[in-house]
Amino acid sequence: MQLRTQTRKAIKIVSFDVDGTLVSQGFADCVWLRGIPEAYAEKEGLDFEQAFEFVTSEYEKIGENRIEWYKIDYWLRKFGLELPYEKLFKKYEGEIRIYDDVESVLEVLKEEGYELVISSNAATEFIDFQIRAIRKFFSHVFSATSDFGEVKKSNGFYARICEILDVKPQAVVHTGDHWVFDFINPRKIGITAYYLDRNRSGSEKVKVKKEEDEFVISDFNGLLDVFVR
Repeated sequence: MQLRTQTRKAIKIVSFDVDGTLVSQGFADCVWLRGIPEAYAEKEGLDFEQAFEFVTSEYEKIGENRIEWYKIDYWLRKFGLELPYEKLFKKYEGEIRIYDDVESVLEVLKEEGYELVISSNAATEFIDFQIRAIRKFFSHVFSATSDFGEVKKSNGFYARICEILDVKPQAVVHTGDHWVFDFINPRKIGITAYYLDRNRSGSEKVKVKKEEDEFVISDFNGLLDVFVR
């Protein structure tokens, strides 16, 4: 799975998604699907099930194609919750789980001289809180929603990152767990992308072409095969 020697020499930036790639989805799910409904239930004197049904129905009314969907302060205001998001985050801090294979691989890539960055759809406050233990490895953190006002990671999102970092797309490798936003879109502008399928269900979830097989990895150690071994 190694990149050709000349290609490897051209790579300067290694980019990563966050949720499902560096960290599990558990923390974000707890904030949105437990923390906010619980706070709303307490405020309105409802049981959790009633509050959950109302809160999630309000999420759906907005939908993930509107920027408000991603802004936690918007939802706290909308539900009339006098609760700083920092307090909510702290409540579920124990749910943050950085995948076991992440830190050791980041350390090797850093030692090999690659510049590591984050390219995520999550809001900056969610990213910053979840990656504190590994923040030292990254020179930049890019949020499509917070930094660029985009609701998805488009090929334009990746192009802007390349402009900011002053590199050509061919100098960047990106890894993430979403077939379209982490694999297809960055490849459209010339970035080498790897699809991380931790559940090894890629062939079931997406139609992987034969020529794309080598760009599907099941864990972070697969990146060492690409860059180091």
